[in-house]
This record gives sequence, structure tokens and C-alpha cells, in this order.
Amino acid sequence: MIVTKNIVLAIIGFSSGIVVAGGIFAFIAIIGVVPRLAQRTKTVKNITCYENSIVAGGIFGCISMVFDISIKIGFLSVIPAAAVGVFVGCIAVSIAEVLDVIPVFMRRARLKNGIQAFVLSIAFGKAAGSLIYFIIPNFCK
Repeated sequence: MIVTKNIVLAIIGFSSGIVVAGGIFAFIAIIGVVPRLAQRTKTVKNITCYENSIVAGGIFGCISMVFDISIKIGFLSVIPAAAVGVFVGCIAVSIAEVLDVIPVFMRRARLKNGIQAFVLSIAFGKAAGSLIYFIIPNFCK
């Protein structure tokens, strides 16, 4: 019974991770951060390298969280921290363009009513997830 429960929980956890990762990569693709950065830096010929780096970073991040991998690099940790900061900054700047995604999705899905409910459900879901994360001790461990 316990083995079956653990298998089901593992499948649910793995499936949830795939959905979240797919959503994040789709989000990055929709807002077009990579092509814009390549265009601004005049390095469009290296766009495949940028995309592969993002995917490799996502895969390494998932593996490091599942297996609790840590690398002791001391002062050199400034380099990956700066890279993450630049990436998060680019995502934050691109968030303004995401506001265009919801109306486009609504038009393509042919939804005429319920736009407010759709946006509110996203906001409430995000708020509820954040509250659960911060209020329940050791929620992620």
C-alpha cells in the first residue's frame, strides 16, 4: 500500500514538474526575451546557443533541486549570481509585454465573457500559492 502511494506521489510530482517547467519555458518563449536580447546585442547568430543555455540551466536547476546538489565555489559564486540577476531583470522588464498575451489568448480561444474572472483567478492562484509557501513551515522540504 505504501509503495503504491509513493509511486502515485512520484508520478504526480514528476507530472507537475513537467507542467510547471513547460509553462516557464513557454512564458520565456512568448515574451521573446531571447530574440530581443540577441537583437540588441547584435549576436543573432548565437541565438541557438542562448536557447540551449536556458534549457540546460533549467535542467541543471531541476536536477540540483531533486538531488540536493550544491557546489562550493566561494567568491566565484558572484558570476552565476550575476547571470541569474541579469536574466531575472530581463524577465521583469519583459513582463509588461505579457499583458498583451492575455487578450490575444482570449481572442484565439474565442472567449468574450469572463476575462475579468480569468485574470482574477490567475492573481488569486498566485497569491494563494505564495501564502502557502511562506506561511507553512518547511513546505518545500
